[in-house]
Amino acid sequence: MKKLIIACCAVLAIGCGMMAGGWAAGGQLYGSYYDGELHPVSETVRDAVRVFDRLHFHTWWDGDGWIDDIADDTLDDIDTAWVDSWLEQRQDAIDTPYTIPMANIDRIQNLDLTFRSGAGNTATITSGDNYTLDGDFFVTASALNGRTWELEVVANEGGVTLTLPADQQSYRSIAVHIPDGVALDIQSTLSAAEIEIDAEAGTVDAEMLSAGSLDLSVSDGFLFAFIDHGAGEYHIDGKTNYGPFLLNDTELIGPGVRETRYDNRRDIQNPLYELDVKVAGSGRIGLSTLY
Repeated sequence: MKKLIIACCAVLAIGCGMMAGGWAAGGQLYGSYYDGELHPVSETVRDAVRVFDRLHFHTWWDGDGWIDDIADDTLDDIDTAWVDSWLEQRQDAIDTPYTIPMANIDRIQNLDLTFRSGAGNTATITSGDNYTLDGDFFVTASALNGRTWELEVVANEGGVTLTLPADQQSYRSIAVHIPDGVALDIQSTLSAAEIEIDAEAGTVDAEMLSAGSLDLSVSDGFLFAFIDHGAGEYHIDGKTNYGPFLLNDTELIGPGVRETRYDNRRDIQNPLYELDVKVAGSGRIGLSTLY
C-alpha cells in the first residue's frame, strides 16, 4: 500500500512537471469541455472575470435604477424646510416697503427705536420668531447701518406691535424714544449692556429691563418698570425738576421728600450697575426690583 501511494505521488509530480513544461513552451492547459470542444483554463478564467465585472457594475452602479433609488431616498431624507422658510422670509422682506432685519441673516447688536403717535397712540414691544411690525402704522424711517437697526414708526388707530426675536438673548445697546404721547407696553424682557429710554410726554410700562447701565428719563410722561438686580447693587444718580422718582415704592426725589437730587455713591462703595434717572417736568418714574 505504501509503495502504491509513493507511485501515485510520483505520477502526479511527473504530470504536474510536464504540464508546467508544456505551458512554459507555449502549450495550452485545457480545463473545460463545452460546445463540443475543449477550452483552455485561461479562457475560462477570463470569461469568469468578465462575468464578475459585469455583475459588479450592474449591482453597484446601474442595477435596475438602484443608484437612482438611493439618490431619491437620500434627497427625501434631507430636511429642506429651513430653506423654504428662509426663502419665504426673504421674499417677505423684499416685498415689504420698508427695511426690516431678518434674525438669521442680520446680526443686530444695537436698536434705535422711535415711536410717534399718529391717528392712534398705542405701541407694543413683544418677542417672537423674527423681527416684524404688525398693526395699523406707517414707517417714516428704517435703516440697517452695520449691526444697528434704526426705526421710526407712527402708530395709527389700531396701534403698532414690534416683535423682536426671542432667541436673541441680549443686545449691545437699546434706545427707545417717545417724543409725544405714545403709550408703549413692553411685554418682554429688554436685555442689553446699555438701555436708554426717553419717554418725554409718553407712557412706558416695561415688564423687565436688564442692563449694566440704565438711563431713564421723562418730561411730563410716565415710566414704570421692573429692573432685574437688587437696589443695593446700583449706583443711582437721580435728578428732578419737579416730578417724583420712586424705587420700590419709596420716593427718593420729588415733591413728597422735597429733594431734587439723589446720589448713593457714598452708601455703595463698589456698585455693580449704573442707574441714571431724570424727571424734567411733572412726570413720574417708578421702578421695582425683584429682590
